[in-house]
Amino acid sequence: MTFTIAVFWPPPPDETTTERYQEIADAGIDLVITGNYLSDRTILKHALTRADQTGLGMLVASDPRIDVVMKDLDLPAEQTRELIGKVIDDYSGHPSFRGISLMDEPYPERYERLAIGVAAVRDRGKLAYVNLFPSHATGEYDEYVGGFVDTVKPELVSFDRYPFLADGAYDEGYFGDLAVIRAHAERAGVPAWLYIQTLAYEGHRTPNAAEIAWQVNTALAYGYTGIQYFTYWTPDPSRGESFQPALVHDGVRTERYEVVKQLNNGWLRPVGDELDRLTWRSVRHTDTAVIGEYGDRHLFVCNARFDAPSEVTVDGPVSAFDPASGSYEKSAATFTLEPGAARLLMIH
Repeated sequence: MTFTIAVFWPPPPDETTTERYQEIADAGIDLVITGNYLSDRTILKHALTRADQTGLGMLVASDPRIDVVMKDLDLPAEQTRELIGKVIDDYSGHPSFRGISLMDEPYPERYERLAIGVAAVRDRGKLAYVNLFPSHATGEYDEYVGGFVDTVKPELVSFDRYPFLADGAYDEGYFGDLAVIRAHAERAGVPAWLYIQTLAYEGHRTPNAAEIAWQVNTALAYGYTGIQYFTYWTPDPSRGESFQPALVHDGVRTERYEVVKQLNNGWLRPVGDELDRLTWRSVRHTDTAVIGEYGDRHLFVCNARFDAPSEVTVDGPVSAFDPASGSYEKSAATFTLEPGAARLLMIH
């Protein structure tokens, strides 16, 4: 599976146009995860057509038939597979159709049900997607994630934990969850994906450009190969949780749309593709940096801070990856990283 940049909560039905989907693609996004009332076959097929036209992939996360068969009914396995197959058949004529989201934030009592669903989607050659809770909603997190991996046998392990809190603090549990998810994904031999906070909502503040980059870069240091932005379009007030403007608000791009567009196109896509050809080995923390080790000769070095520059020293000589050219250029072994920033280094 290649490096993926995704968004959740796309434009609503009345804004599901080719122009709006081109706006998503222009921001360096390659996968749209549905939601925002794209919740019947007619509008989902309409959205898939817009994705077809703009080169985007689409993960269907809002077909109500999937919710019913995964959450509400405990049908026999064969009948479950048959119903999921019918859903896949409805969308398989679209080149953009990548797969099905079976459930968001499941509790362990649904794992056996999800195992049937994941196998059914995978057997049809599509991505079976499930997103997990963070640890503050589950209790013992290693047991929660491990049980999911062992029972469901997923194609990837995805989760969300949004670290920037309304009181100005940072969620200290962020790195612990990042590590647990990555460890179980590594054990299962599947990718790890993470959601990135783009907006303020109940108990959380609006992240600035450095804080968005810091989330992305810490995930890369931990070997994550799927970056998912939460959210793209601002959820409407009726959904509760006091959502504030996201990347696009009431049809107008916010400054964070431009931040994400520049980050994706100028850094994340080229460096993600470069990391995709390397093998992630491990991660370590120093006072100034979070350092991911890739292969035998590469270090992904992220500033440990999102609120101040840090001076970092590594064993040299080294070259730094230039995202504009895709080549490596000679670099000093001691350098300063701006808040939230990172460098990919090759050791000589």
